[in-house]
Amino acid sequence: MYYSSISIPELYCPFNSQISPYAGAVESHTSKWVEEFRIRDDIKGYTESRFAYMTSRFYPTAEYSRLCLANDLLVLLFLLDDVFDNKNEETQNPETLKKLLYSCLEILKNDRSYTLESGGNILAALTDVWKRMKDCTSIQYQEKFVQDMLKLFSAVDWQNKNVNAAKIPSIADYIESRPLIGGAHIAATLIELTEQVHLPANIISHKKIINLTMLCGHLGCWANDLYSLNKEMEHGDMHNLVLVMQEEKNLNIENAINETVRLHNQEMIQFERIFHSLPSFNDEIDEEVYKYAFCLAMIVRGNIDWSLQDTSRYGMVGQA
Repeated sequence: MYYSSISIPELYCPFNSQISPYAGAVESHTSKWVEEFRIRDDIKGYTESRFAYMTSRFYPTAEYSRLCLANDLLVLLFLLDDVFDNKNEETQNPETLKKLLYSCLEILKNDRSYTLESGGNILAALTDVWKRMKDCTSIQYQEKFVQDMLKLFSAVDWQNKNVNAAKIPSIADYIESRPLIGGAHIAATLIELTEQVHLPANIISHKKIINLTMLCGHLGCWANDLYSLNKEMEHGDMHNLVLVMQEEKNLNIENAINETVRLHNQEMIQFERIFHSLPSFNDEIDEEVYKYAFCLAMIVRGNIDWSLQDTSRYGMVGQA
């Protein structure tokens, strides 16, 4: 496939595509939701992005209402990602960022409520999503979600400091922080909310499950970095694995792309091996473990399909 003058090789993915039959209805719901909270115009290319098709690929067997909730949240996270990536000096000011993140945590940790009038569109939208999440999840799940958001905000702060210092991160640091910035861990956590998969703490912390979840996050981010490369090169954004590889290994852009593809495909093979050798506990737990692993596979597959078939966000549609 070709994106502008840059060739992106096809990525290996052995899993078959699935998508929820509710995709169109979820798209309609969230379109009304973004209008209600006045965030449509703040999301770059909202209509053409078709976020609901991504969410419907990630969680293909979820109930409609839970899929709507997850999509609203993921759209809000995409908006935050656009805000964090904004090259506007005021937006990148550490104090401005700190204020926004502090207000978000006030909602999540202290049940602070914001309206459009009192907090603006982002905080009002997060207030709405959080209230709806609390209505259909356990206290334990809510605590896990708050911790996930703290990890996201910490990684965003790391990126913000790099940008302000004009610092290109090392490959090792980037691999550690990029999945958190991309919210990959949140996509995995949303499996419980959307697909109602409930794994005990001792199961979710099993080495193979941890590794499968980690690899899912890596795979989504490396694919995204490849598909968004041209856009980030145009914007001068160095937080992309291809560009980090190019810098640290002193490669030309073609070889840096190939290195990134090689890493993606190696980790996909690792993911595939673990997926087909899941640990066994008992019949009831094994069914939940498989459902969780299946959803991780759908996130991996769905991210590629959405990027190449559904969304114009990366300019890749029709390039496969």
